[in-house]
Amino acid sequence: MSVGMGITVFLFTDIEGSTRLWERLPAAMGEALRRHDAILRDATAAHGGTVFKTVGDAFCIVFGDVAAAAAAAAESQRRLAAERWGETGPLRVRMAIHAGHAERRDDDYFGTTLNRVARMLGAAHGGQVLLSLPARELVEGELPASVSLRDLGERHLRDLSRPEHLFQLVIDGLPAEFPPLRTVETIPNNLPVALSSFVGRERERAEVKRLLGAGRLVTLTGTGGTGKTRLALQVAEELLGDFSDGIWLVELATISDPDRILEAAAAAVGLREEPGETPRDALLRFVCGRRMLLILDNCEHLIEACAGLVAEILRRCSTIKVLATSRHSLGIAGEQAWGVPPLSVPGSLREDGARTPESVGRFEAVRLFVERAAAAKPGFALTQQNAGAVARICRRLDGIPLALELAAARVRVLAPQQISERLDDRFHLLTGGGRSVLPHQQTLRTLIDWSHDLLSLAEQTLFRRLAVFVGGRTLDAVEAVCAGEGIDREAIVDLLQSLADKSLLSVETDAADAIRYTMIESVWHYAGERLEASGEEEWIRDRHLDYFLRLTEEAAPRLLGPETPLWLDRIDADRYNMRRAMEWAAAAPDRVQQGLRMAGGLMRYFEIRGSLEEARDVFALLLAAPGSETRTDALADALFAAGRLAWVREDSAGAMARYRAAIGLYRELGRERDAVMAETLLAFVECELGDRETVEARFRRAIEEGHTRRDVTLTAVGLSGLGRCAMVRGDFARSRRLREESLAIYRATGDEWVSGYLLWGIARACVAGGDAPAARAALEEWAGIARRFGNRWVVPYLLVHFAEVRLLEHDPEGAVRLLGAAEAGRESLGLVLGDPERREWEAVLTRVEGQIAGDLRAKAWALGRRTGLWEAVDAAVQAGLAMMEPSAGTVPVVFEIGTR
Repeated sequence: MSVGMGITVFLFTDIEGSTRLWERLPAAMGEALRRHDAILRDATAAHGGTVFKTVGDAFCIVFGDVAAAAAAAAESQRRLAAERWGETGPLRVRMAIHAGHAERRDDDYFGTTLNRVARMLGAAHGGQVLLSLPARELVEGELPASVSLRDLGERHLRDLSRPEHLFQLVIDGLPAEFPPLRTVETIPNNLPVALSSFVGRERERAEVKRLLGAGRLVTLTGTGGTGKTRLALQVAEELLGDFSDGIWLVELATISDPDRILEAAAAAVGLREEPGETPRDALLRFVCGRRMLLILDNCEHLIEACAGLVAEILRRCSTIKVLATSRHSLGIAGEQAWGVPPLSVPGSLREDGARTPESVGRFEAVRLFVERAAAAKPGFALTQQNAGAVARICRRLDGIPLALELAAARVRVLAPQQISERLDDRFHLLTGGGRSVLPHQQTLRTLIDWSHDLLSLAEQTLFRRLAVFVGGRTLDAVEAVCAGEGIDREAIVDLLQSLADKSLLSVETDAADAIRYTMIESVWHYAGERLEASGEEEWIRDRHLDYFLRLTEEAAPRLLGPETPLWLDRIDADRYNMRRAMEWAAAAPDRVQQGLRMAGGLMRYFEIRGSLEEARDVFALLLAAPGSETRTDALADALFAAGRLAWVREDSAGAMARYRAAIGLYRELGRERDAVMAETLLAFVECELGDRETVEARFRRAIEEGHTRRDVTLTAVGLSGLGRCAMVRGDFARSRRLREESLAIYRATGDEWVSGYLLWGIARACVAGGDAPAARAALEEWAGIARRFGNRWVVPYLLVHFAEVRLLEHDPEGAVRLLGAAEAGRESLGLVLGDPERREWEAVLTRVEGQIAGDLRAKAWALGRRTGLWEAVDAAVQAGLAMMEPSAGTVPVVFEIGTR
C-alpha cells in the first residue's frame, strides 16, 4: 500500500496507562481491550487500512494514503470517546501518523520510518493524534472537513538525531488541549542517544514494562553481550512519559570502588550534596517523594553495595522504581529478576525446511545481523544465496547481540559462507568435535577472541592500550598515549578505523563536537585483560597521567577567559579519564605531585560544572596520599583550590582550614602574591562570622597590593570584598558602587564567571535599594553567563532575586510563580539553603504573603513548580521585555509560553 515513489503511510496506536489498568482491573481490562480492538479494526477497514501487527494493546496499521489514515484515526478517537467503558474508565489512546520508505518482508515492515513513527507515538498523550511533516505535506488539502491541523513545531524525539516537525490532528467535538509533548525537551532524563537502531524484542519490552508496572524493582539478568543495557534503555525511553520526575541512568561499569556508587548516582541525577550530609542521606533526600525511575547498569561487580542501596531506597522512598542490569540478581526482597533471552534464531534446516530470505528474515537475530552487516558494507542484503549461511551464523552464535554485531562486521572482507565456516572451525576446537553447545558467555568470549586473533600485531597492540582510557578517547589522546613501542603515530588513524570497522570500537561525537572512540563494556574489559597480561600497563598508565595532566594545565588559564565554554565541554568529555589519572597518581609517592597539579588545575571546572562532592573526594585522596606532604607549589595550589571549592560547597570550616594551610605554604615558598589572594578569599568566608574590622583590613590590603604590584585581579577581589562588607552593614549604595568597580576590572580581564558573581552581588544591592531595572539587567546578564557555561546550581538562587524584582515591579503573582520554580529547582538539584540564604528566602515569602490572596498564591505557586528552571528564567526575562512595551501581554501569558 503506497502513495507513490515507494512511500508507505503508517498509523501506530497504543493505550496510555494500560499496564496499571491490567494490574488493577485484569478482568475488566480484558473486556475493555476486546471492545477497543473492535473499534480500531472497524475504523481501519472502513478507510482501507490493514493491521499488520499488534503487540499487547498497540496497533501497527498501514494505509494507502495519509487522508485515509487521518480519517481512521479521527473516527477511532470519536468512537473511543463515545464508548461507555465502565469500571476501567475511558481508555485514552494515543496515535501517530508518518509516511516514508519501508521494507516489506513476510507481512511485516522494517526500516527507519517505523522507528520514527514509534518515537512520535511515545511523545503523544492519550486522546492525541500526531502527524509528521512528511505526512502533513501528503495530506494538504485532503483532510475531512471536521478535522484540522495544529502546528506544534520541531521536536527532538528519543534516539533520533534529526528533530521532527510535528502537527496535531484537531478533531471537532474532542479535546484539543494536551500537556506538553513527551519529548527530550520536556522530560528530565540523562538517557544516551542510541547510535544504531533497536531491533526486535517487542515481547521482551512489553514484559519488562509489565513487571515495572506491577512492582518497584526489576533486575535484567544475563551474561555479557546479551543486550541487557540496550533493552533497559529502550524500555526506559518508552516509559519516559510515565515518570514525571525523570528517568536517570547510573552507569557502574567503570567503577570499582563500592563507595563511589553513591557519587555516580548523585552525578547522574544532578544532585548537589550539602555540608553536614552524608552522600547516602543527600541521595535519599533528593529521590524520596519523586516519581522517578533509576536505572543501575552493570551491578554485578558491586552486587552487595548495589543491593544495599536499592533496598534502602525502596524501603524509604515509596514512589521510586528501579530497573537494574546485572549478571546476577540483587537478591533483595521485592526483586523481580528477569533473564534476558537471546534473540530468536532459525532452527536447523531439518526443522525449518528450505532457507529463503522470507523464512530466515523473520527471526530477530537475522534482522540484527543483516542491519549491522549493511552498515558495515552498504548494499548487503539477505538473498537466496546467503540466507542459509546467515541462518547458521545466527544459530551458532546463540542469538547473542554483541556476538552477532562482531560477526556482522566481518562482511567487509568475508562472505557469510566464509564467516560461517570459520565459526565452525573455532567452535569445533572448543568442543573437541562433539556437539557444539557452549555457555553463552563462552560463545561471546570466543567471538571476541576470534576478532582479536584476526587483528594485525599493530592492531592488537593499539586495541589493548586503548583499555587505559575510561568513557572514551579522542584521536589526540590516543596518539599521545598509545603511539610508540611498536606503533607509529602516523598509523594511529588507520588502526582506529580498522578497529571500528571490526566493531571493536564505536565512533561518537561529544558536546565539544570532537570525535571520540568508545568501547562497550565486554570489549573494554577484554582489552584490559590483554593490557594487564602484556606487561605494558604501568608504562601506559603513566603516559595516560602525563597526557591528562598536560591537558589540565593547558585548560586552566583558558577557563578564565572567552574560551571557557569550549574548555568546560572538553574537560567534561574526559572527566572519567581525569579521575582515573588522579587515582593512579595517588597510588604512588613518586606520582602524587602530578595528581596535585591536576586537581589544582581543575578548580574552575569543578566550581562551574563538575561535582563538588567528587572534587572533595579527589582532594581528600590526594592530600592524604604518601608523598603529598612534600612542601611544593603543587601542594600549595591544591590546598588553595580545596579551600575555594569548600567555600562554594558552603563548608566554612573546611574552607578556612584549607585556605590557612595554603597561606602558610605560599609564604614558605616565597609566593607572597598568592598568599595575599588566599587571605583575601579567606576573608570572604569570615565576613559573616565575626571580626569585620580584620576582614575589611584584609580586603583593603588586597587593593593596596594590587596597586603596588599592578595586579588588577587583587584589586578587583579587594573591591568586591569591601562591597560585600558594605552589604552586610546595610550600605547598599556603597556595596553596589564597589562591586561595579570590581566588575569593570573583571570584564576587562575576560573572566565572565567571576563577573557573574559580581553581577549577583550588584543585583542584591539594587533590590535592597529599590532599583528594579538595574537589578533586572544584572540578573539577566548573570543568567546568560550561567546558561552559556552549562551551570545549573546558581539558577534557583537567581529565580529568588528575579522574584524580588517582580515584587518591585508590582507583580506579586509573577513573583510567586518564580519562587515556586525556584523551590522545585532546588529540590531537583538537591540544594539545601545555608543560613543566610534561608533568611533571605523567608523574608521574600513574608513580603509575598502580604501582597496576594492565599488561593491565588497557591495556584501561582503550583504553576511555578511545574515550570523548568530555564523556562522560568525565560519567563522572568520576557516579563521584563513586556514591561517595556505598552501593548505587551501579562506575565501569565509569558509563563504559558515558557511551559509549553
